[in-house]
Amino acid sequence: MTTVRVYGGKPKSPPGERSPLLAAVLVGGVVIIVWVLLARMMHNDVGLAAWGVGGLLGIVIGQMAKPPTRATGRQAAILTAVTLLVAKLAVVVFALQPALRDELLQNHDVTSTLFLIEMARNHAFSPDLQHTIDTRPDLIRDSSFMGPGEELRKQMVSEASARAQTATHAERDQLVNRYYDKTLLRKVGFWFVLILAFTPLDLLWMGLGIASAWKLGQGRL
Repeated sequence: MTTVRVYGGKPKSPPGERSPLLAAVLVGGVVIIVWVLLARMMHNDVGLAAWGVGGLLGIVIGQMAKPPTRATGRQAAILTAVTLLVAKLAVVVFALQPALRDELLQNHDVTSTLFLIEMARNHAFSPDLQHTIDTRPDLIRDSSFMGPGEELRKQMVSEASARAQTATHAERDQLVNRYYDKTLLRKVGFWFVLILAFTPLDLLWMGLGIASAWKLGQGRL
């Protein structure tokens, strides 16, 4: 019987042998979920985790590859870079942005300011104060320090602060939803938090993670 040989083809993996890259992708997915949950609880990006992610993915590929080579090292480094970028975006969207919203919700100064805007828009101050606001536009226009409008502003702020103090969680949540979630502030908040997720120190941890994956992916411990 004539044996047909195919030159240049890659040998087939033995039955049951798992793909190192697929295993690392699955591990990376789990890492992203855990990272998001950790950041959500701590209200912090935990940038140091990037180094550990690179090391973990490098070890997975390096240990499962038969044998580990420079090619598997490159795979580990590229997968680590992609995993870290996806993780950073997921942390911002699902952890840090909600955390920022929670902090706004719990911040008395912020909620007092929002109630001040809301009460001024709806003419919802106490009758006497609202009457003064409606009949004395000159006081509203006066913005000088210790000017005639200063006492009026203090009364408005005081009533808004008291309203915020007695507001229920649902009322504060509704207010934040109206003035944060449905305005440009949400987009600004996203980019602000995203920039903070890529500080020089964060980039350092990411670089160390990718370098560790490159080395460990080649089976070099």
